[in-house]
Amino acid sequence: MPIMSNNSGPGRRLRAIVAATHFPQALAMVLLMTIATAVVGGTLLSVGLVLLASAAGQATVGWTNDVHDADADRAAGRDTKPTVRGHIRPEDLRVPILVSATLTIPLSFLAAGWVGGSAHIAAVASALVYNFFLARTMWSWVPYAASFALMPVFIAQASSPSLWPTVPITILSVLVGVTAHLLNAIPDIEIDRDTGWGGLAVSLGKRRSVVLVAVLAGAAAVWLAVVVNDLLMG
Repeated sequence: MPIMSNNSGPGRRLRAIVAATHFPQALAMVLLMTIATAVVGGTLLSVGLVLLASAAGQATVGWTNDVHDADADRAAGRDTKPTVRGHIRPEDLRVPILVSATLTIPLSFLAAGWVGGSAHIAAVASALVYNFFLARTMWSWVPYAASFALMPVFIAQASSPSLWPTVPITILSVLVGVTAHLLNAIPDIEIDRDTGWGGLAVSLGKRRSVVLVAVLAGAAAVWLAVVVNDLLMG
């Protein structure tokens, strides 16, 4: 079991807490939602609130994942995670999780109203279902599909209560979400299989997972063309 380093001061602890959000992925999602809100016409206030709400939601998802999977990650030797490296203990994330989860709810409603806010909260809840129930099953892709389907509703409603995502945009978002899930899972297929974990990528194997990614990426390119054409046609 990792031992907390004697030189783990406040700076290292803070960096570890930030890293435990799954920072690169969390930052990408926050930037995506924030920039998309600005692009479709959100006000400076709504863009700022989307940034805060999405950051709180992503932090909640990342932290709960590291707490829930701490023992399994340690057994699998995932030493990129701060909870495995001993920079923080899983219990150190409980208060941050409580704070971020609590903030996600009012910030979501403030950013996008009742409908858009509910969509964002449901998307975060779907990600939590992945963390706690579906991550190691062949249905691991379902929460990604659900969360990415809800994300355009949050972005659109944050920009204007009269704005709704089109069907092509929703389909494109779902395709991107499932593709992202597979791309994130493929590098860990062997580790997951050796530790007895499941997941769509493990069920398919590396070759078929790569083929599916290619198919989904091609479908996403087609739907992107449809979305762009719809935008140009007004």
